[in-house]
Amino acid sequence: MAGPSDARYLLAQNEHPYPPLPSVLAALAEASADLHRYPDFRPERIAGIVADWQDVPAGQVVVGHGSAGVALDLFHAVVEPGDNVVHSAPCFDAYPLFCEIARAEARPVPLGPDARHDLAAMAERMDGRTRIVVLCNPHNPTGTVYSWAELTEFFRRVPATALILLDEAYVDFALGWQAPDVPARIAEWPNLVVLRTLSKSHGIAALRIGYALAEESVAQRVRDHQVPYAVNRLQEAGLLAAVGAEDEMARRIAEIAAERERTEAELLRLGWTVAPSVTNFLWVDAPGDQLPLRAELERLGVAVRYYPGQGIRVAIGEKDANDAVIEGFAAVAPLAPAHPATP
Repeated sequence: MAGPSDARYLLAQNEHPYPPLPSVLAALAEASADLHRYPDFRPERIAGIVADWQDVPAGQVVVGHGSAGVALDLFHAVVEPGDNVVHSAPCFDAYPLFCEIARAEARPVPLGPDARHDLAAMAERMDGRTRIVVLCNPHNPTGTVYSWAELTEFFRRVPATALILLDEAYVDFALGWQAPDVPARIAEWPNLVVLRTLSKSHGIAALRIGYALAEESVAQRVRDHQVPYAVNRLQEAGLLAAVGAEDEMARRIAEIAAERERTEAELLRLGWTVAPSVTNFLWVDAPGDQLPLRAELERLGVAVRYYPGQGIRVAIGEKDANDAVIEGFAAVAPLAPAHPATP
């Protein structure tokens, strides 16, 4: 039986199914000639690239070692031992870990029945020692999304002493989702930090390029806690090439979205409960015994992410990978939960 380490179809980490664009690879090859030189002491040039790309002042940009690295820098900047952080459960694995690193109290709040954040319950968990409220939107691992109006209604309930960390790692896949541009968001909500990455939509996860957009005093506070030389020349070259290939990226996103919709439709037809996703992955409700399905998927060489007692997260791959997913779920369809589909 195949395990995750030797699986043919790697669908457990929400990675982009396609290799980097040729223009990105060419830029990396050219930049590698200077690897004997140090990068910038502070990543001012790469911050400038992001600022121009996102049409914000450079002072509102924080760049770092992937979005997770930027998030950890934020925790170091604003969280003291004994403070608390409110987040959904399940959520991106890094956030509970960052609470441990910062010696903060993690306050996980179970998702609602629609596989989205339970915003009312999250509001009840906040108090004067809450320093960060984490909202992954679209959510990881369920792929669900809140409208901007729903989010801002919640923002009004967040104490002024807390920052709202809006993790938008998958926002490029949410083609129909609408919100004000980031400068307008930050102007209205000065305690808002918008976190993004090039790992997912741009398909360069190994380069670890992430950034945050925030009010200038918040951004500076985070930059003050960053390690020097944290962003290297390859990251800078990869970013510049990636943002210059937006049309190619958009075509790839459209292909992934089409495969997501096809795979979701097949799983629904087989009787599985699938949360409505706007990302590059699907959340399949599976609160029962997951072992038969796991055995079948591993037999087919498919590695996915299992949340025991809750569900299964399946990244969208190329067509043959998604066909293998459908085949695996079809083999154990009678074990699917027998309750209404997630609205």
